[in-house]
Amino acid sequence: MNKFQKYLVATSMTSVLLFSGSMASAASAASFKDISEQHWAKNEIEFLVEQDILDENIKMFQPNKTITKAQAAIIIVNALDLKTNNTKLSFKDVNKKHYAYKQILAAVDAGIFSKDKNFKPNEPLTRKEVADILVKAYKLQDLGNIEFKDVPKSSKWYEAITRLAENGIISGESDGTFKPNKKVTRAEFAIYIARAMNDDFLPTQYNIPMNVNPVVKLFDYTIKNPKNISSLFTSTKDFGFADLKVKDLDVHELNQVGRLNGVTEFSVKFTIKLNGNETSLIKNGYNELYFLVTKEGYMQYKIQSVNVKPQLKGDDSISFTTKDAQSLFNESQKGYWTVVRGGDGLRDESTFVHNGIEYRYMAESLETKEKFEAFLGNVYTPEKVAVIYKQLGFITRYGKLAQPNADGGSILNWDKATIKQTLNSTTVKKYELKVPLGESKEVETMVGELRFVPGQGWRVQDLKSK
Repeated sequence: MNKFQKYLVATSMTSVLLFSGSMASAASAASFKDISEQHWAKNEIEFLVEQDILDENIKMFQPNKTITKAQAAIIIVNALDLKTNNTKLSFKDVNKKHYAYKQILAAVDAGIFSKDKNFKPNEPLTRKEVADILVKAYKLQDLGNIEFKDVPKSSKWYEAITRLAENGIISGESDGTFKPNKKVTRAEFAIYIARAMNDDFLPTQYNIPMNVNPVVKLFDYTIKNPKNISSLFTSTKDFGFADLKVKDLDVHELNQVGRLNGVTEFSVKFTIKLNGNETSLIKNGYNELYFLVTKEGYMQYKIQSVNVKPQLKGDDSISFTTKDAQSLFNESQKGYWTVVRGGDGLRDESTFVHNGIEYRYMAESLETKEKFEAFLGNVYTPEKVAVIYKQLGFITRYGKLAQPNADGGSILNWDKATIKQTLNSTTVKKYELKVPLGESKEVETMVGELRFVPGQGWRVQDLKSK
């Protein structure tokens, strides 16, 4: 068994355990006459039928009609399997003969709907009301920094809307608004419930369990069953994998490096020994390839393309949070000051004078420009690394990197910094950070910018005092 097969066995076992719960129902999908194979909410509606949340015996789903409070109560109670011991409902407009009486009672008892005099069962739900309902139903806790132009902090709906947006269940409009008063259709509500129940339906999540990941399968098939390789691609083109004659294969690393418009990019680093000819993509020895993977159906994924270079130029993943951004800024500062003090580890302690400036050699870990770029490249964009290299006045002497003999540090307490996002796009994210000065109550207000680096992910482009 080679290294990749060992890796596959271990990760697939974990993925099966995580994956099995979402495949519990074997019910067939509904054959709603008004939901075509191409309908934009088909997968989510089918999922809810499979989970016995929607009634598959109904002939028409009516996806474009607005969802009412009573209908929403039925769906939520089915989704959460809520029960109640109460026998009396105090709403004036809902009696025991009402078709949703039991579900409304259970939803109210669970705190999902409020106990007003009237329930208004036939009232269409708006986006702000759906936000409030879903936050209560699924106990969503993350209060994010996603803000909308038309939802001020003074709004009673602010907390529910921002929590729902942070969890990726409902996104805002392209103009930065949320449209809180917009009515929600039955298809939209089905999508929101599916997203709340299963991360695989989140528009920018694209969670792909290892046991169904076509990239993982590809390398396994390359070794064990090349005849199945063509089934992993969206077209008949298999990029030469089916023709490979492999003597030995070691996969060193598989990373998800970007998500954009429903496509996930993976980078794979591997070493291969071939009995046959090399291809335009794959050479004897070390290789690094980038795979674009698309979702074909519920838990069905295929490889769209393969290249030796990164293919996605942006990232719309909701999995990169403000906490991740804060951590990246923190690490960038640690990296910067590590460079300023000359690096860690062994070093040539001698100094020399060049053009009237005293220089010292960098530590072994940073003794060449390549090592310097690789070290800071983990947190900074290539452009920013070049700027830092120039600003710190590096030169190379006798093949070793040297910098002006100086030292420094920072009293900013990044571990206690707070952060707020001010701009969010697929290529640029901006933040305002408040960083305490040491242990004092004084803070330094800073603005930071992250940019997406293809094949690598988010990196720091700028960080400065406001």
